[in-house]
Amino acid sequence: MHLRKKDLLSKLLGSTLAVTMLGAPSFLILAPSAHAQATAITGNQVTTATVETIDPDTKTILLRDHTGGLVTVTIPKDAHNLPHLQPGDQINLRFFQTIAADIAKPDTPLPESTVSSAKGLVHRHPHGTLISFRRQRVRILAVDATNHTVTFIDPDQITRTTTVHHKPMQALLSTLKVGDEVDVTTMDAVSFEVTNRTITPAVTVSEKTGQQTPVEAPHPQQ
Repeated sequence: MHLRKKDLLSKLLGSTLAVTMLGAPSFLILAPSAHAQATAITGNQVTTATVETIDPDTKTILLRDHTGGLVTVTIPKDAHNLPHLQPGDQINLRFFQTIAADIAKPDTPLPESTVSSAKGLVHRHPHGTLISFRRQRVRILAVDATNHTVTFIDPDQITRTTTVHHKPMQALLSTLKVGDEVDVTTMDAVSFEVTNRTITPAVTVSEKTGQQTPVEAPHPQQ
């Protein structure tokens, strides 16, 4: 996936911090699971931005990227452990994305999407990470391995046709047949560091009163 610099921040944060991550036509080429049959790296980018405004009610953050463009970001409701941001924060952003596909075994449970987040300090700068896995199961309707296209029904019962551009996924197409169910997942990982603020961790010192060990009196010599 090649992104223009102007669109990088929108893609970077929109795919990971927003509830809606990738467009439906991309679903077929996703899914890092223990039995994944194909995987591809689709994003590995670094950029900078400035926090403009924060709306705690809607959980949206307005960012201005290094080109001057404005991007609105929605934080997932499942992300509870991220550093507190404030207007004026300058942040470094790192984005990593993978896609994969796994043919579902018969009668297995539907895959579930997950979001995990964490916060900490890097050289006293607030630091956060967020990793999301969007998992869905689709049913194959048609496969054209020569032209690298596939038609499938998504979980909303909408029929879609997409062209597979990644070579590992193209190799998978020849193994698919009509009626197969495929578990698909997009993995988006974002880490960010606030560069213009530092935090001094609170240090608590506790002191306990020492106890003296009683000393026995020497026994008189016989």
